[in-house]
Amino acid sequence: MRKAVRRWKILVAESYSRLATPVRQIEADNADGARSILRGICRCHLILASFCDHSFEIRNRKSCAIATKLERARPVLSDQQRRNAMSDDKFNEYLLRQYVANRISRRRFMGTLAAAGASATVIDGLLARRANAQTPKKGGRLVVGIEAAQAQDSLDPLSYYSTANFLMAFSTNENLVTRDADLQPAPWLATSWEANEDASSWVFNLREGVTFHDGAPMEAEDVIYSMQRHYREGSEAPSKSYMSQIKDIEKLDTHQVRFNLQAPNADFPMILSDTRVHVTKRDLEDFTGTPPGTGPFKVVEFTPGSRYVFAANENYWGDGPYVDDLEFIGIPDNTARINALIAGDINVLLQLDQKATRLIENSGVGYVVNAPSGAFINLALMLDRAPTNDPDFRMAMKYAIDRPGIVDNIFKGLGTIGNDHPIAPIDPYYNANIPQREYDPDKANFHIKKAGLENTSIDFYGSDVAGTGALAAAQHVQQSAKAAGINLNVINPPADSFWSAVWIQQPMITSGWDARPVPDLIFSIAFSNTSDWNETLWNNERFEKLLVEARSVTDFAKRKEMYDEMQLMLHDEGGHITLGFRNYVDAARNEVQGIEPHGSGPLGFYQFQRTAWIDA
Repeated sequence: MRKAVRRWKILVAESYSRLATPVRQIEADNADGARSILRGICRCHLILASFCDHSFEIRNRKSCAIATKLERARPVLSDQQRRNAMSDDKFNEYLLRQYVANRISRRRFMGTLAAAGASATVIDGLLARRANAQTPKKGGRLVVGIEAAQAQDSLDPLSYYSTANFLMAFSTNENLVTRDADLQPAPWLATSWEANEDASSWVFNLREGVTFHDGAPMEAEDVIYSMQRHYREGSEAPSKSYMSQIKDIEKLDTHQVRFNLQAPNADFPMILSDTRVHVTKRDLEDFTGTPPGTGPFKVVEFTPGSRYVFAANENYWGDGPYVDDLEFIGIPDNTARINALIAGDINVLLQLDQKATRLIENSGVGYVVNAPSGAFINLALMLDRAPTNDPDFRMAMKYAIDRPGIVDNIFKGLGTIGNDHPIAPIDPYYNANIPQREYDPDKANFHIKKAGLENTSIDFYGSDVAGTGALAAAQHVQQSAKAAGINLNVINPPADSFWSAVWIQQPMITSGWDARPVPDLIFSIAFSNTSDWNETLWNNERFEKLLVEARSVTDFAKRKEMYDEMQLMLHDEGGHITLGFRNYVDAARNEVQGIEPHGSGPLGFYQFQRTAWIDA
């Protein structure tokens, strides 16, 4: 059997090399035909790779990238160019797909059709089809391609580990509070809330009629137990850093609870919208097997590192879900993940490589889901070990990075530059008074010489598991640092062991964080000395004091002054280097509808499962 598997791998690899030349010849005369052939080959390769390796990891990346390069080289066509190249029916279908996916306005849709000579009857018919396409349809299966299936994946809110893990968890578990399109707190499992005069105590009214997947009703005891798990004695949850502000929780009624805080916090409802603060069943501690939640999907199989399958919750309290089944498949290789979407092996792709947005848009089979956000990719330099514990080494790295180049070349303009703290320019608490740190090889060289490390080889771990584009950003940093006499050895570790063997283990790595709606959340989880997820081991008494005090300050200007000081501390002294703030960029096939971009997280703030449907 092993010999047969090896032989199959060889045959698949040879198929690329043998067909590459004739396909390039075909491409000169028939580009669409060449792409069709290569997509078919990639699909076969994915199926065989899946059988051989029980994963979609493609060993022969260079050959599999042929199709991607052909797509990437395809020019962006104007409406008129497309009109000239297509029949009337095909052009109408193309415009309809763009309009249904909200990528063009109604005015442009109708105006382009009219300019192309379409009759009023044709336009009205297409408008009717668009209206029908926007009416959710029941049935079908969503298959989501994620960056990796990892052994650490869990349905325990205390143990969520990665972006993909959050997405899976939101299929079955839910928050008391969610965030609306304006990133403000909105009711979910709680229907309303009210604070006392100084915001030190909050009463939440719970939604009635909600049941767990095993039929048990969701009540106050469930909320109290699941919230206390985060901050109880012995908890190692990353959420403990901000949930420990809760002093106690009282049951006022079957569907009403009161949170009493250690100190006032005007943003407390937003804390309960965090991606880890899910309501789970009282007394539930074992989240293996098929743990019950309140969410739109029930667990069918959840085998960490291998297989994740969910079925629609027929007793869900809210709208949706519309599809019958949901599956997540780990595909570590970016090119393989993109080709799987194009071939139809998956119909949703989490975290699209920004360089591939044009490829997807020009493929004719899919679209890009793009949401500006405060999510970022960063370097994490640990402050307790060499060489990153040297302030001169850290300063050398901060000056050795071409940040606009990363946004332009890696994010493809879908983001903004950072300034070595985690607050994005779109955030009202952003400190605009800190001068933007510029790329300065001379200053970087001055500091690397002071550190005694000029031209010394230094290991640097980069992985797209931390965020799409992180590996390419690491390679970009490697090149820009050369001019400063900094010799970085970029290491791309196995995707399935990044979080366990690299993150908060190696001195210098790429990392990445989702957007947080208030500074308190990101400061608490990523920089507080009370957090197990403090990836640089930043420890500053003044920072901790301001973190706690700012929670009780209701005056915006005063609170901003405190957050400004915290940003400046990190910028000047910390081990956090912001490479750039990136948009959430995902992708789906045209038949998948109902995905709304959201600035708080990918694929509709991790909740597309509830709203998406298949327009077969």
